[in-house]
Amino acid sequence: MNYLILNRSALAIRPYREWMGDGHRLLLITDARALSADDEIRGGQLASFDATVPLVDYHDSVLVEREALRLHAEFGFDEIIALSEFDLLRAARLRDLLGLRGQNEESAIAFRDKLVMKDLLREAGVPLAPYAPAADATSLIRFTQEHGFPIVVKPRRGGGSMGIEILHDEDELWNYATRTTQLGTDDGAPLLVEAHVEHELFHIDGLVVDGHIQLIWPSTQGTTTCLGMLDGHMLHSTMLDADDPRLDDLRKLTTTALETLPTPTTTIFHAEIFGTPDGLVFNEIASRMAGGRIEEQIRLGFGLHLPKLYIRALAGHELPRIPSEPARIGGLALFPPRPGLLRAVPGECRVPGISSFTVSVAAGTRLGTAHASVDNFASALAVGSTRAEVEQAISRLRTWVEAETVIEPETEPQTATGGTTA
Repeated sequence: MNYLILNRSALAIRPYREWMGDGHRLLLITDARALSADDEIRGGQLASFDATVPLVDYHDSVLVEREALRLHAEFGFDEIIALSEFDLLRAARLRDLLGLRGQNEESAIAFRDKLVMKDLLREAGVPLAPYAPAADATSLIRFTQEHGFPIVVKPRRGGGSMGIEILHDEDELWNYATRTTQLGTDDGAPLLVEAHVEHELFHIDGLVVDGHIQLIWPSTQGTTTCLGMLDGHMLHSTMLDADDPRLDDLRKLTTTALETLPTPTTTIFHAEIFGTPDGLVFNEIASRMAGGRIEEQIRLGFGLHLPKLYIRALAGHELPRIPSEPARIGGLALFPPRPGLLRAVPGECRVPGISSFTVSVAAGTRLGTAHASVDNFASALAVGSTRAEVEQAISRLRTWVEAETVIEPETEPQTATGGTTA
């Protein structure tokens, strides 16, 4: 079989040839930044593919499509593999154009476009917060007249919490509308507005193979939020215990969403559900692996690597037995940057229960604000026998990181870095 791979992640953590094995022709179009800066390592990475096209302007360049069509004319690939949120639609459109199997454009849009997704879920009776398209300022006003404040405005096809804002009153609404010039155009803005609900956020991650759910497990972010990351507050996540009373309802609601949407026959999924005082409210679901070290969190718990399983399933390999519940509880913590000069960073981590701690920037770096919910200057993985045990370890870690980190506020605006995007 011949496979075209569209790639954005560091190839050091995406060894496609190793995962897929020999006997396949692998063609790669990749963001050039995914390659090692070391010449020898980079050469080895590229040598594992039968043809490679590194692109400096990968994210929004039509060179991806042009090179894909050129490679297809030369090699005639049978499938397209795309792991990134922002490659799902372009891969689906190429499949439709070339008559290839896999996720088509209808399916990709249902998982990428939050308005399309919510319309389909609402028709199936899935509980949702009130929502509406927000193409113009009058749509926002009309929504607040019906549902009041606060409201949440978000891109219909966004990711990583980028571009999401909570508006608490009319002054904030008009300030937002003034900054968002598309709201005043004839074409309108590709936005969605929702009623804000107080919640505990659960994320449910798993794998579907040949139309059957092979793995599905919820985690909780507790009192931390993705939007809180954008304001400089730590985010953590912990897998639920096997005896958690919320487990079955979270899995059932996620399964209903997968059955409602045009879910690919084989896919990874990442769902988000709000736990509110009035019950569970579905937020959204994606047909890809989550970011922010969640794949490592799941690996700690189950001993399985979801992207590897997914790739091997696409390549026709028999998968190992997937347990119905984790052997251990995995957790993670992300520490977002705050604007200022990073004077001191934590050293070696000796906090019990923390299995991995990484600082991604050096002292002396000027930090900016986080732009996405996975941006961080430090991150950690934790593991234990129960959720309470893992959350205690993360709490001790937070105290230690905050004591060891010194960020000196800037007196004048500086060009800054936001840290690492996981």
